[in-house]
This record gives sequence, C-alpha cells and structure tokens, in this order.
Amino acid sequence: MVRRTLATAVAVSLLGLAACSGDGAEKAYPEMEAKEVADGVWAVVSPARSFPDEENRGWNSNMAFVETGEGVLVFDTGSSETIGESLKATIREVTDAPIRWVINSSSHGDHWLGNHAFAGEDTTFLASEEVRSITETEGDTWRERVHQMTGGATGDTTLHPPKEVVAESESRTFGTVEVEMRLVGNAHSPGDLVLWLPDQEVLLAADVAFGDSAPATMDADVRHWIDTLGELEALEPEVVVPGHGRIGEGEAILADLRGYLDTLWETVEAGYERGEQDFEMRDEVDEALADHAERYPNYDERIGESISHVYLQVEEAAFGG
Repeated sequence: MVRRTLATAVAVSLLGLAACSGDGAEKAYPEMEAKEVADGVWAVVSPARSFPDEENRGWNSNMAFVETGEGVLVFDTGSSETIGESLKATIREVTDAPIRWVINSSSHGDHWLGNHAFAGEDTTFLASEEVRSITETEGDTWRERVHQMTGGATGDTTLHPPKEVVAESESRTFGTVEVEMRLVGNAHSPGDLVLWLPDQEVLLAADVAFGDSAPATMDADVRHWIDTLGELEALEPEVVVPGHGRIGEGEAILADLRGYLDTLWETVEAGYERGEQDFEMRDEVDEALADHAERYPNYDERIGESISHVYLQVEEAAFGG
C-alpha cells in the first residue's frame, strides 16, 4: 500500500494537464483531493455548489472510498468517465490495493456515470433495484444531459450500469470492514442508498445529505426525506460525508438539512392553506430560511423550484396523497 505521511489530504494536481489512463490514452482530469475522515475512510469533495456545468467540468458531487484490508470499496464515481478516471488516480495516490467494489448511491447520473473507469473482471458494481433499472433505461439520457450541461467538457463516457442489486437493507463485511447498506427509498431521489460504517462512526450519506448547499428537490419526496434524516441522526455519526458540499461533524449536518426542509414544508403549507400560489410565497420562504440562505451559496439558484416542488406535494397531501 502506498500512503503519504500527510494523512489528512492527498492532492492530485492534474487540473488542465494531460494524464494517461490505463489504456494509454491521454485525458485531462479535474483536480481532486482525498481526505481521510476516519481510519481507512477517504472522502473526495467537490468544491462546486451547482449542477454540472462547463466551469466545474461536470464534477459537482462528492465521492468516497474505503480501504477494507482486502481491496478498495468505492462509493459513487462522478458524472463522467473522465471524472471516474480522476477518482481512480486519486485513490492510487493513497493505496495500490485492488478496487473490488463500487456502490452507486443514487439514480442521478452525477453519481454513476464514472463507473466505466473502474470496470474490470474482479470489480463488483452494486446499487438498489431502482438505481440499477434507471442506469440501464435512462443511461443515454443522463449521459447526453450532462454532456450538454457542461458544453462537452466531460468528454466521452461509456455506460457501465451496476449489476448486483441490494434488495434490502443489510449489513455486509467487505474485507475486514463492516458496512451497513441502508435503502432509504425515495428521499432525495429514487433508490437512495446510504452506507453506515459503525466501527468508524462514519455515514456516507450521498444526496440524502447536503453540506453548506441548498438541496435539489426535483425528484424528492420531501416528507419522507425529513423522516429519513431524523432516522439517520439517531445513528449519532461522528462524520457525515454528504453528496454535495462540505463534510459534516456529527449529526448536526443532518439536523441542519432537516431544519431547512421542515421549515420549507411548513412555510409552503401555511401559504397553501391561505390560498396562495407557489409564486406568491417567495418572500415568506426567504424570511423563514434567512439563516440558511446566508450559509448556502446556491440558495437563490435552488429555492424557486423547491417551493414549486413542495407546493405540489403539499397539495397532494391535502387531497389524501
């Protein structure tokens, strides 16, 4: 195993440079840094707080990996094969152990379009049934969507859907590391899956958690998401690695997002009961979420559509949905 003495961060300074992939082809990689958040658990955090775009070159989501003693477990691979290759190079700055497992957390393409970078006979790809199905039926759509959003900055991506289904929440030992794979249903998006590492007290939460970033809600079941965050808080994690934004200490990052969503729901619900339309609620929502708006740099980008999404769910609930 190869590890630098500075255990807290490993910089892979490849931005704007050409690097060779395993097949000898030259590709430009985004700059990545791996941070060890617990013994053998590493997070790779994107600085972006937006959707994939030309500026961030498609890298807007966080990823993680775990040294298990018998190989590496990778959690999410990014929104392109190029980003997956960059993640792979970052892992190789930490360890030369074989990459044996890849787990995809979400049906959104920014968490699995990088899978092909890790394709190999000895690598197993896992996801929930919903995520596996969407990667197979909507893979071309997601690849084209990200390609257009980034102005082609993501380059060429070969689709590689996960094949092994995590059918129910279960505890499994990967190498010497106990991992609880928790299916949490459609919280942020269909088929959400999070990893709880009880011995390390680390929660790899993917898009069920956002740090210093307003969440996207287009595919969310917001009431279920609020309940899910409460259940994850009860684990009392020491560290939470979210799908977007900064790493959080303890369950506070979960409580912060739960407070944001709960306040958003209650404010929209109150406006709905007064007979207001969604576009009439912005001032009330901004006032209620003022503290979050100050801390979330992408608040203005997300809040308008989130009000509309929640409004539709409030309306559905009012009619017994």
